[in-house]
Amino acid sequence: MVPRPFKPTKWTLLFLLLAAMMILMGGAAVAPALPLISEAFPDAPDSLVSLIVTLPSLAIALTGIFIGALSDKIGKIRVLVASIVIFTIAGSSGYYLTSLYAILAGRILLGVGIAGITCATSSLIPCYYEGQTRARVLGYQAAAMGLGVLILEMSGGLLAGISWHAAFLIYLIGIVILAGVLLTMKEPVLPKIERNKALSEEQFPVAPLLLGYVTLFLGSMLFFLMPIKFPYLIANMEAARILGENTALTSGLFLGIMGCAASLIGLFYGRLAWRFNRYTILTLTFIFFGIGYCSLGLATSLAVVAFAVICIGLGNGVLMPTVLTWIATITPKQFLGRASGGFSVALNIGQFASTLAIVPVAAVAVTYGNMFLAFGCAAFVLALPYLVATIRAKYALPQMVSSGTTAFD
Repeated sequence: MVPRPFKPTKWTLLFLLLAAMMILMGGAAVAPALPLISEAFPDAPDSLVSLIVTLPSLAIALTGIFIGALSDKIGKIRVLVASIVIFTIAGSSGYYLTSLYAILAGRILLGVGIAGITCATSSLIPCYYEGQTRARVLGYQAAAMGLGVLILEMSGGLLAGISWHAAFLIYLIGIVILAGVLLTMKEPVLPKIERNKALSEEQFPVAPLLLGYVTLFLGSMLFFLMPIKFPYLIANMEAARILGENTALTSGLFLGIMGCAASLIGLFYGRLAWRFNRYTILTLTFIFFGIGYCSLGLATSLAVVAFAVICIGLGNGVLMPTVLTWIATITPKQFLGRASGGFSVALNIGQFASTLAIVPVAAVAVTYGNMFLAFGCAAFVLALPYLVATIRAKYALPQMVSSGTTAFD
């Protein structure tokens, strides 16, 4: 007897979105505390301290594909539950650890947890929802990621005002999410032909997914400059001391504004996806990044900083759901775990690559402002191939309309 498919409820959606909040900035939740951690470990170079933010990304990149394949085999809910447990324990370990290297070890384990959360939530949504509902929910997921930036960064900044150790307590939010997952979710039931590889002739779409992964890598590398270096820019900006000498709160506030912008545009992503093709949306993504980073590079007031972080948030707010819908549309359901694993790998290799890209650029740029200006110019260059693809797609508009092509196709 074939088991009845699980029908997600509003509570299911709520806790899926709460889990998705951890995907984008789970590793960077303590970013506002980085300058304080640097002061606590004066013998450690800033590049080593920055690994607190970027090491989780490396761990995700190394484990994402394997965890995604595991979720296809043993079940997405099991992987999600185990991953949230790891996320909560490893994430909060920085509260009581006193060795920088022990903290870094905990960050590696945190990355494993985030990898599982990313793979499970990103594959559960296409399994639970179809068509325009799926588009809307993926937009909500992007909004949740942005809201995660708002909540995690502002909370991290507030807790860092108590002590840099306290900033790690933000990861205890995993306890609430774990309870919700256990109470509201069940493993999706796939058709037999999709569960039986011997009966299915469908293949894992490596080549079609590759361009989406490259796009995500580039966008992620640009976006993750913010949690890594933005707190240092704010710490060196005299106008930022309006809220006091502790600039961790100020940087957390602006990173929260960035997340709020991403969250708001994510709410409308379903409408954008049905009106514009994905190349148009991705062109806007890199243009938003370019405007934002160039504005940061030239900023001398908090108003300009606010404008800049809003632009960067808007860019990231449309990047994530565009790539996710790309994956969901072309991937057979029995491969969604692996495809979502590839998503997590591309996302987090990009985040880790931010640290590597910063070193030579910062050496030449000298100041943080010049560094952000250089990356802003790079973002405009990256927008060009997507602009060309948009123009080419315009000439194919009659065919696209007749075949129902949108940002998903």
